[in-house]
Amino acid sequence: MGLSDDDARAVLRAAGRLTEYPVLGFAEVLETLREVIACDSASFNDMVLATRDFRYVIVPAADAALATRLKPQYDKYFHEHPLIAAANSTHGLGAIRFSDIPGGADITTTDLYRYFYGPFNVRFQLVVELPSPPDVVVGYALNRSEGGGEFSDRDVSVMNALSGHLAMHHRSVLDGERARLVDAEMDRYAWAVVSVRSDGVVEASSSMVLKAGTRVPDTLLTIVVDKGTTPGVESRHEVMIGSQRWQCIVHPVRLGPTVLLLRKQQDVAADSEVLMREGLTRRQADVVIALARTGGSNNELGRELGMSEATVKKHLEGIFRILRVTSRAAVVLRLRELSGTTLKQ
Repeated sequence: MGLSDDDARAVLRAAGRLTEYPVLGFAEVLETLREVIACDSASFNDMVLATRDFRYVIVPAADAALATRLKPQYDKYFHEHPLIAAANSTHGLGAIRFSDIPGGADITTTDLYRYFYGPFNVRFQLVVELPSPPDVVVGYALNRSEGGGEFSDRDVSVMNALSGHLAMHHRSVLDGERARLVDAEMDRYAWAVVSVRSDGVVEASSSMVLKAGTRVPDTLLTIVVDKGTTPGVESRHEVMIGSQRWQCIVHPVRLGPTVLLLRKQQDVAADSEVLMREGLTRRQADVVIALARTGGSNNELGRELGMSEATVKKHLEGIFRILRVTSRAAVVLRLRELSGTTLKQ
């Protein structure tokens, strides 16, 4: 069925919220859905069926404790859920209710209902699945008690109208989480990831080396606006930011801002001195500095420093012991702590 003018406006308002920045949390999305489709409770679910790894967010918050207590029963009997079975076997069904699925009306005769939905006071459900890998079900579920009555065709239409926006929100959440993890990993190795528009304004930055919304220094601007660059082909430069020299890797892209990777050039003499004060030999300090600069393998470090791979490994063992760390990444972090190497302009 089509949407009335009032319902269409409600869908547009909800869609606007789903595209807000910063990205809404799942609980906020659920409350947004409840504003346009009346229900007793709502949940976002991410379920890996093979391992029974079922993760969820549920509103209202008062239902979370009950959901946690009953979850073992859900995990035990989830295979009796007609909507999960339907969504997993036939993608693209859109929003569906128990009454839309053959045998769905028999949900009250199942152990899933007896031990989970019944105690949870859920009689009717409306769900929509989002794009997901095989044997994974990701989606939203709205729940009503017996007194709340079945979800209407209007409710199904509203959920279908919002399904694409829900999918884009989910994708934005995943992309944002991956970006945060990448930024954190880059920062561990003293790299900053910066997106710069062609007008020289920083669109995003993983570090405070350059702040979003500010303009890059002229030394970087000439690189960003270089018309001779080829999308997808990186170039490497040494640039001055303030009084400090930085290594800069430029990644031009076909559409969107240019991506810069920035890393401060280290003061080798000063770093060697601070490492030796910690008890390292000069040769061990050389290994640490080379590792921090390149992140290379033992074999690559050996070639750069003119020593065998076995010697590099022996030096690293001594470095780990003296600096009281257990990994190569921790060595780099320890050097940054000792030398005060931070990503500040």
